[in-house]
Amino acid sequence: MMKKHLLYILLFTLALGACKKDTTEPAIGNVDDRLSATLTAYQTQLTGAQFGWRGFLLTNSKVVGTFLFSFTDKNRTTMSADFNPTPAESSYRLKALQRPTLLFDSYSTLHLLADPTPSVLGGTTGSGYLADFEFAFLSSNADTIKLEGTFNKSKLILVRSKSAAENSDALTSPEAMATTLSKLRTYFKRTTIGGANCEVRIDVGQNIIGFNYLDAGVMKKVSSSYYVSGTTINLFTPITVGTATVSEINGVNFNTGTGFISGSIKGGEAIEIKEAIVPIEYDKTAAQRWFNAPTNGAYWTCFNGFTIDGVPDAYGLRTIPGFNFLIFYSKFNVAYSRLGFIVGGAYGAYGPAPIAAFPADGTIKFTNAGSFGTAPVAIRNIVTNTQNNFFKAAGFYVIQSGEKSYDLVAFDDARSWISFE
Repeated sequence: MMKKHLLYILLFTLALGACKKDTTEPAIGNVDDRLSATLTAYQTQLTGAQFGWRGFLLTNSKVVGTFLFSFTDKNRTTMSADFNPTPAESSYRLKALQRPTLLFDSYSTLHLLADPTPSVLGGTTGSGYLADFEFAFLSSNADTIKLEGTFNKSKLILVRSKSAAENSDALTSPEAMATTLSKLRTYFKRTTIGGANCEVRIDVGQNIIGFNYLDAGVMKKVSSSYYVSGTTINLFTPITVGTATVSEINGVNFNTGTGFISGSIKGGEAIEIKEAIVPIEYDKTAAQRWFNAPTNGAYWTCFNGFTIDGVPDAYGLRTIPGFNFLIFYSKFNVAYSRLGFIVGGAYGAYGPAPIAAFPADGTIKFTNAGSFGTAPVAIRNIVTNTQNNFFKAAGFYVIQSGEKSYDLVAFDDARSWISFE
């Protein structure tokens, strides 16, 4: 009987202990307190930069923008950008959403890239350039903060500015880099990285750099959008080339003596980028694929005309009053194509009627079946130069540059090319 009573007492004691409220806090602290402390730390970091921050944005439509930001502890920010350099003040907040988030909560320079009205900055109706104005924090250290857009997944990298001089160069560096890279006159370019002989692809208009190289006989193609900081090309996404990982190219410089562009990748490997007149490998099916299968089923468009010796729109197509785009209507009728100049939303009453030929080497050549009229005197040289280049006897390599884009590259010297999409 005594054992039975002792058992009851023991069970009662255990039950009573289980009912007591545990008032101790976990060692790591309250979640809300920790989140509040994190937001405070980020705000202190943002406002504590004496010279502000340089910002590098990659929208979801692959548009790159360079910004300058300064933040105050009154939730005000002043920003400027390479596309809109006049400083403008707006507001910002730090808020705990699913992650600590930086919100630019009044209309700002940053909002221009997200504006859904094309007349504002030329973006797409309804979506702009698929940019963001609310960004979640991904990582940070003393000098760099990486963020991601909460809606369109834009990438925003903030780098602490070290001086007023660094700020003054920030918005002009992208154009200066484009000028340096454009000094290579040929479409095709070569370098060696990580033991691999590479063809370098540089699109200074879209801020994209890529490398094609053969690996055990198999062509590999890698690329990344980039931003410019001083004389450094920084890749938004590091890429592997041969045995090397390329995240940046430092000290980019054009050597007038050699005609090469020099630099070095992270880790110290020096590189030289040189002109070339042939591709490292050529797809002989691309020419007929381009001609027979325009992405909209009928024609291709070109917005910048010929690039010659690295100079975009060398003949000045975009200076034609009311110019919209150049059109290549491959099957305008059964006999010939049409290279048309769309001005004011309609065909200009001029331009040639090309006939395409496809040699066994996979190139494309054009002859002229006639003209749709004579261009006005004021623009006649532009039209004549464009069509004369189109009918160069040597013809063109046709390079598929993207899922829905092709480049026609002069076969004889690769020093002129035209892009269609």
